[in-house]
Amino acid sequence: MKTSSVLLLAGALVLAATSALVARALMRPPPPEIVVKEVQVEPPASRQILVAAHDLAPGEFIDGSVLKWQDVPVNDVRAGDMDASRANERELYGATLRRPLMAGQSFRPDVLVRPGEPGFLAAVLQPGMRAISVPTSAVASNAGLVAAGDRVDVILSLERNGVVSASEPDQPPPLAAETILRDVRVLALGDMAASIVPAQAQGESAGAGAGQTRSSRQYFETITLEVDPRQAEKLAVAKELGTLHVALRRVGDDVAEDAGESHVTRLADTTGIFLRTAPSGGAGQPARVNLYLGRQVQPVVFGAGAQ
Repeated sequence: MKTSSVLLLAGALVLAATSALVARALMRPPPPEIVVKEVQVEPPASRQILVAAHDLAPGEFIDGSVLKWQDVPVNDVRAGDMDASRANERELYGATLRRPLMAGQSFRPDVLVRPGEPGFLAAVLQPGMRAISVPTSAVASNAGLVAAGDRVDVILSLERNGVVSASEPDQPPPLAAETILRDVRVLALGDMAASIVPAQAQGESAGAGAGQTRSSRQYFETITLEVDPRQAEKLAVAKELGTLHVALRRVGDDVAEDAGESHVTRLADTTGIFLRTAPSGGAGQPARVNLYLGRQVQPVVFGAGAQ
């Protein structure tokens, strides 16, 4: 067989095989489409709890402005965390903190202290200040019109009963009064410190509670004041000397206006009833002097009426 015939036959076979493969490929059905289904992942169950809206320091009172509701995974909710409900929110109003609370941290029972609970006054004290209780009465405490949270002046009044001048036995007893402290905050009356909480931190019942407090005044035997250490020492001595009175200050009074030299008010500055007046037609009242001669005492009168 000739070479050309062999090549022609081989080419025909190759062409036939190629055509068969192409025809087979064209006749084969297309492969099925692969559909990727997105699996919906269920989000973890969460719960809303009450957290701090911003950083809080001890002594700050809790109101609606410092609270917010935050979604927290159920697995991250700890025992003591407060569910975000209106009832729990109102329960926090008026409380303060024992220690600092960062923004986003939850309000837990061990962080909170409420009026009337141990440690409340210590938490609301300003840095460097002290709380001291002094005895008082209905009159000395301004007839019960002073409440916790008010600012007052403290007045010391002295009455030396039984002290009579030897030279002038008919003189009235020496009386004097002095304002020893100015613009101090009242922390509590007796054991009641609830009214120190600002009205906006008392929640919805603030208005009704305030009205009830004003209409049913009570009188207390002690009043607790917020003072610095030096003022605390002064009060400790003053309460042994006489009666302490508190004078209610107007809201917004500037203590710098009356922080000058302290003034002592005596009986003569208050009334002229006890002032001696010269008798009509005379040069004045006689002066008496006791003259001591050994164990004998001889009164000597000088001036008008002397014999």
